[in-house]
Amino acid sequence: MVIEGFEHSPGKNCGSTSLWNISKFYGNRYPEHIIFGLSSGLLFFYMKGGFGGASYAIGGRNPLLVEDFFDNIGLSLKWQSYDDFPEDIIKESISSGIPVLARTDLFYLPYYKNPVHFPGHEIVIFGYEEKNDSEGKKEDVFIVSDSSFPEPQKISRQDLARAMSPENVIAFFSLHNHILPTPKFEVKLDKDSIVKSIHKVCQRMLRFDLDFMGIKGIKKFHEEIELWADAKDRAWVFRFAYQVIERRGTGGGSFRFMYSDFLRDSAEIFSGKDKTTLYELAADVFSSAELWRNLAFRFKEISEKDGISKDEILELKNIIEKIYSIEEKTFLNLEKFVSGF
Repeated sequence: MVIEGFEHSPGKNCGSTSLWNISKFYGNRYPEHIIFGLSSGLLFFYMKGGFGGASYAIGGRNPLLVEDFFDNIGLSLKWQSYDDFPEDIIKESISSGIPVLARTDLFYLPYYKNPVHFPGHEIVIFGYEEKNDSEGKKEDVFIVSDSSFPEPQKISRQDLARAMSPENVIAFFSLHNHILPTPKFEVKLDKDSIVKSIHKVCQRMLRFDLDFMGIKGIKKFHEEIELWADAKDRAWVFRFAYQVIERRGTGGGSFRFMYSDFLRDSAEIFSGKDKTTLYELAADVFSSAELWRNLAFRFKEISEKDGISKDEILELKNIIEKIYSIEEKTFLNLEKFVSGF
């Protein structure tokens, strides 16, 4: 059983790609960066321990992306959580032609080679096969859309259940059989949805009283980069940071290239001074993305060396300081922009 008409396309980020594939299925034709922007997808956070198995880690994406997307386009769709693997609900939804979003820990998805713990990896379940093994025991297989692969993937019930409810995973939320059957919806790219989505990003980047998130998180990142050099897993800390900025489903530049594209295209919805302002802010985010990309490749180079010099630490701090300066100014200006509506 496969949902007729659902087409899988690989993309840039697991969450926005999943929403993009579902939105295409329902006849919406906006590109992934619009979906990402309407999801208030941009963020920054700084973590010690847990994420990716690294002593220190950073991230650039909003973990609440899916629910924010639906809220920003005017729908009340939220993750559902279950004590046990919700097999019957998933199958009933697919049989009714409704794709099912699911949250997983990438580590337990067997089609990944050399996986790391990456909790909150979103996929779309859009088919299943009921089979029996050689001994006649039931052995169901689910068909999923995963942003990292050019073709749909198949995963056993056992593996999917474990990925959706793993033990001892450190994340912003516990993974506990989260699914979201997604009925037909219309993507609304208008002033209201754009302003609402940008407002959430600005609030998180500027106004949350958390020293590990947003602009404050970038400052903490800048202050503590020296500690990375002394970490026992120094090579992996720098390598993983490179990956989460540039490789692991970010669209490059710690999601900033995607967000710049969103702001640029959104400018077309406005006119006059507002249109010009949003174009200028898109260019500012692009500049930040280029700095993030530069930082990522320096991290990659450092991860392949035996040590790191004081001059290299100063160089990294200089890049991060520039990022902080650009993003503080840019998000203050974005906040001022949306406050006018």
